[in-house]
Amino acid sequence: MDEPQKSPELRTVNALERAEAVQRFLSEAARRARFSARARGAYQKSSFAERRGARAMRIAFLILAIVIVAIPNVAGALYYGVLASDQYVAEAKFTVSSAAIPKLDGLGSVTGLPQMMIFQDTMIIADYIQSRAMVEQLERQVDLRERYGAERIDWWARFDKSKSIEKFTDYWKKMTAATIGFPSGIVTLTIRAFSPADAKAIGDRVIADCEALVNELNERMRQDTVRASEQDLARAAKRLEVARVNLERARNAEGLIDVRQTSKSQSELISSIEHDLLKYQQEYLTQSRYVDESAPQMRVMKRRIEALEKQIVERKAEITKREAQGIDALARKTLSGKMTTFANLDLEHKIAESSYEIATASLDGARLLSERKLLYLHQIEAPALPEEARYPRRWLYFGVLFAISLALYGIIVGLIAFVRNHMA
Repeated sequence: MDEPQKSPELRTVNALERAEAVQRFLSEAARRARFSARARGAYQKSSFAERRGARAMRIAFLILAIVIVAIPNVAGALYYGVLASDQYVAEAKFTVSSAAIPKLDGLGSVTGLPQMMIFQDTMIIADYIQSRAMVEQLERQVDLRERYGAERIDWWARFDKSKSIEKFTDYWKKMTAATIGFPSGIVTLTIRAFSPADAKAIGDRVIADCEALVNELNERMRQDTVRASEQDLARAAKRLEVARVNLERARNAEGLIDVRQTSKSQSELISSIEHDLLKYQQEYLTQSRYVDESAPQMRVMKRRIEALEKQIVERKAEITKREAQGIDALARKTLSGKMTTFANLDLEHKIAESSYEIATASLDGARLLSERKLLYLHQIEAPALPEEARYPRRWLYFGVLFAISLALYGIIVGLIAFVRNHMA
């Protein structure tokens, strides 16, 4: 018998089923090809196992949120809201300036303080405020360690009194600030303490110690200035004494009181001899016209002329001749050399006298200056008793803590998700 003929509707249904089966097979093959063996194994597990892995991740994220976000912020809120001790700030302003002193002759470098020197002194004061020397000074004066280590202060902010002075100096630097404003040079000092009275007391004591340091700098400058001027005067006096002794020795050795006067006398003597010589020569020439040269009076006149000429030559040689031993030996034996030697000694004597006068004026100016202050600490604003606490800045610090913890949590969660997706 012939097979029954299938209807067109039945053939259409079978074709659709086969197409759907092929589609499911291809989809499954593509999924298996895309997933790794480990991921495919996880995919083939039961739905209960899949839900358990997701639950573990959610639990891990919750624990991270508690550890990184909740606990730090709760602790921060508890500390800044309840436990943190109030910190009060005492502020002071001052400046270091030089005295307006008129300059004295020969003492400009002493009386005129350049601006750079004032700036250096201001830096010295600012550094001294946060130095170990200041801490040790305040410990003796106001019991600084006890004020910052009292039991009433919260554990996080107070200083452990058993720690070393170096640690205390570092703590002091955190509680103080000394800033210099430009170009005014005003120093702004801020002192933090845990009570208004402590802040003001410490601030007053710091200003007083800074004034003491300025006075010490003044005293050192006064002593250095006077000492330097006295040393200059002593050197000038010694130089003047040596110049005087050398000049007196030279005069005594040559038997001269005044070289210039002696030279003038010699020149006048030569001029007188030359005048006599000219007179006798004219007379001899006149007489020779009427009297024979062999006459006695003519021979006497001729010998007199020759004697005068010889005397002039000797006098001139006494002034101008130079010996073979050299210029130095000649300067000691001839009158020209004597004039050179005496001129040098006289010049040295005058220079020594001038130096002595300048040194004397400098010493007088230094002593006058030592009676005045070269540096002043002008207190513009004294430390006042604070009325409200400025630290800690509770909302600001808590907000920063919350932002940091939230950002850290986001970074860690993002890294975990990235690694998980990469390994899937």
